[in-house]
Amino acid sequence: MGFKMDSGDGPNGDINITPLIDVVLVLLIIFMVLTPRTIEEMSTNLPTPNKEKRDPPKDKKDKPLVVAAYDNGELALNLKVMEKRELAEKLRKQLLGRKQDKRVVFIDAHPDVEYGAVVEVMDLVRDQGAERVGLARLKEDGPARADAGGGGDAAGGEAGE
Repeated sequence: MGFKMDSGDGPNGDINITPLIDVVLVLLIIFMVLTPRTIEEMSTNLPTPNKEKRDPPKDKKDKPLVVAAYDNGELALNLKVMEKRELAEKLRKQLLGRKQDKRVVFIDAHPDVEYGAVVEVMDLVRDQGAERVGLARLKEDGPARADAGGGGDAAGGEAGE
């Protein structure tokens, strides 16, 4: 912040950068204050790592419930294709027989299924008494089908009553 008196030989060639620094510092403070407010976070409940190996569920009541939404509009509960009303009834029966903390249902939707249809399935599952709704990882060819030999996994098989 220097001030220099010349004898008037000509224009001063020095650039006064003090106002530039003031403006840059003000902008820096504004961005520092606004940045934490613009970051949106999604809270998640991550499972704690468990070192012991878990045995697959032995009882039909402990099998995971998987609702599949196929690209042709069909819905299935544990690979058994059924109408929406029948799915709701069977799902309600399955969930009533479980403990409160075991009422978990996974939704596996084909990538080509419309978002609104998946939300409707999620609402249907929640209305039947599911405490938690999980989304299965997307696969290129969509959820497994009973005729594709996918009945041997933990989520496979028929939903018993």
